[in-house]
Amino acid sequence: MQINKLVLGAYQENCYIVIDEDSKDALIIDPGDEGEELVKHLRKMNINLKYILLTHGHVDHVGAVDAVREAFDIPVYISEADMKYIEQRKMAFGKMRRADFFLKEGDDFSFAGKRVGIFETPGHSKGSLSFLMEGILFSGDVLFQNSVGRTDLPGGNMEELLRSIKDKLMKLPESTRVLPGHGPETTLGMEKAFNGYLR
Repeated sequence: MQINKLVLGAYQENCYIVIDEDSKDALIIDPGDEGEELVKHLRKMNINLKYILLTHGHVDHVGAVDAVREAFDIPVYISEADMKYIEQRKMAFGKMRRADFFLKEGDDFSFAGKRVGIFETPGHSKGSLSFLMEGILFSGDVLFQNSVGRTDLPGGNMEELLRSIKDKLMKLPESTRVLPGHGPETTLGMEKAFNGYLR
């Protein structure tokens, strides 16, 4: 499994392209901005783009969704809670057409023959999701290197956020790589040892 990271837009959001090296099938997580340039980049990659997965519905994570969806005719997956916030035009939530499918914890979702773990991790947004693939956790804006997501936007709650991290994410092996929605990657072991929010 190959992972390409693109840093997009004014908010420097991390967009991830996950590629199965054998089939060249791929999915994209959080295409957040620069839709036209992102589509050009994806076309040059010579991959079979299959899905768009969204960790949450904030504007910096969904800004290029419709451009990518239309260019490649692929489905979009998000939590139902965050789709409602988008449709209600809540502050900080982006614009996009209604998602094709809603994801929830425990859903049987696979990519290139491998299971994708889906965790409901509310706190940053009501419908925040985290995705686990082969020991790699895509945490969106829930968990960062030495920090956690902000909780002052609609649907945010610090107690809920910390519960999501401690009761779900930190139960995974310490060797799990964490690829967050902003900033550098880390591991759960590093966050357990050094993240002051998790003491």
